[in-house]
Amino acid sequence: MSDLVPAGDKSILRRGDKVEEFLSLSVEEEIVGIPLKKILTISKTLDIVKVPFTPHYMEGIINLRGEIIPIFSLKSLLGLIETKEPTRIVTLDTIHGKAGVLVDAIRGVIRLEENQLEPNPMVGRYSAYVRNVAHIEDGLISILDIDKIFDTIVEG
Repeated sequence: MSDLVPAGDKSILRRGDKVEEFLSLSVEEEIVGIPLKKILTISKTLDIVKVPFTPHYMEGIINLRGEIIPIFSLKSLLGLIETKEPTRIVTLDTIHGKAGVLVDAIRGVIRLEENQLEPNPMVGRYSAYVRNVAHIEDGLISILDIDKIFDTIVEG
């Protein structure tokens, strides 16, 4: 049971199911998921102001409704080669504060039952940031550990 559904829709749940909701995203040819509880906003790419002397994965900052938000390239953080232009900024609630990540496309909200989430079997590339994986209709989705990604950024 892994269908794209409206967030909060409980109609397809069976009694006793433990379900987690994720925002399914496309970054290059990868399908990744971020826990829905970490998502604050989704917007089209805005004017990003570059900040000198920042790491390559920091794109800059934006002013989002009067609040300055740092913006990061999710592709650079995950070690993916950038061939597509990002179209969305996903603002996240991280353990280190609000931050935005650039993504290629929003696929939708996906619900996965707890028993569908498998331990991360991958090694290499961005596997250190993958909490779980799951088989969905379109292939394999890697569920990202957002707090671990931003811990790594802060630790430098």
